[in-house]
Amino acid sequence: MTPSTTDVAIVGGSTAGLRAAEAVARHAPELSVTVISDEPHLPYELPPLSKVALHDRLDVEALVYPFAAGLRGQGVDFKLNTRAQALDTKSNTVLLSDGELTYRALVIATGCEAVIPPLFAGRPGVHALRRFEDATALRAAVADPAVSVAIVGAGFIGGEFASTLVKAGRTVSLVDLAAKPLGRFGQPVADAYVALHRDAGVGLFLGSGVVDVAEEDGRRSLVLDDGTRVPADVIVVGVGVRPSIDWLRDSGLTFDNGVLADATLRATDNVFVAGDVVRWPNARFDTVMRIEHWTSAAEQGRAAGINAVKLIRGSEGEDFTNVPYFWSDQHGVRIQFAGHLTGDEEMVESRTADGSLFLYRRGEAVTGVLAFERRAQFVKLRALLRRELSWQAVGEFMPQAIFNKEYQ
Repeated sequence: MTPSTTDVAIVGGSTAGLRAAEAVARHAPELSVTVISDEPHLPYELPPLSKVALHDRLDVEALVYPFAAGLRGQGVDFKLNTRAQALDTKSNTVLLSDGELTYRALVIATGCEAVIPPLFAGRPGVHALRRFEDATALRAAVADPAVSVAIVGAGFIGGEFASTLVKAGRTVSLVDLAAKPLGRFGQPVADAYVALHRDAGVGLFLGSGVVDVAEEDGRRSLVLDDGTRVPADVIVVGVGVRPSIDWLRDSGLTFDNGVLADATLRATDNVFVAGDVVRWPNARFDTVMRIEHWTSAAEQGRAAGINAVKLIRGSEGEDFTNVPYFWSDQHGVRIQFAGHLTGDEEMVESRTADGSLFLYRRGEAVTGVLAFERRAQFVKLRALLRRELSWQAVGEFMPQAIFNKEYQ
């Protein structure tokens, strides 16, 4: 079979891949672009999947990015329902489920896949929330108000869906091995997060692992290592994700918790990587990192697309730097974080009637900010973090007594 050809091939049809296609189409409309996606839909917005109210209709057409259809109209070829199976960097060829595709530049944006522990793998009524079809299947499973839902993993996806469920009157429990979810952000943040869910009526089973799934009289429950049984007609697994890199195993690329790339997001020769799957040196924080947040995927996709164009045109690519950022809406409260933490920071907390603000510093440098509400102040601090930020410069965001105490 004769391979088809394209100037820029993009493997992955989510946010990073779409932004890469948009960047190429905008900066080099003369180049051909092919986006390979194993989903049947044009790229769509992922964040709402865990947030749309149960009584609202979940419509993939409403979630599709409007400019995705516009790119198709401009000539971008979206090869949907097509899986990338292997990469040959010597011949610049991607082996697809329906043939081969050769390229001049490649952007890998395959993201991550859900981790399903063996105890839950293959069981009926077990759900993970990564794609539109996952969301529709899960919403159908919890349509009956009488069902109990156990969410294994109290991270942000689990917390968001718990918020959606409890608001709809469902019996919902969060189960997590960690006694303090979000503990990497410090004890006060973990305590605030736990209180947010407890006050909203979510059942919390923290610090215990699931050792079995029991069924009795047509109802199901999770058996925890301390003997507790948690009602679980429907089980949602949100214990983490891993980079989708199995198809790249024989490609010769370097792997280190993702695909390792340089500062320009280039993994080798004419191959760039963007989104959840890339691990790269971020000069803003002088460290190598991999980020699993929507905003970073969008920024990296754009940067990778532009650098792919530069490579084809024979010019040098630009380094990509950013400040990691995420947000999560739970029980009517917006939680936001910007920055990078290594675990050895000092944390300073400010609580007011408008919410809580947590600042992280290492020596005199502020390295991160997390907020429950306090939206206006958070926006200012996030902008300031784009450059090195000193502790002296953030006094206006802290009560003076706290700031003076911590500064001494």
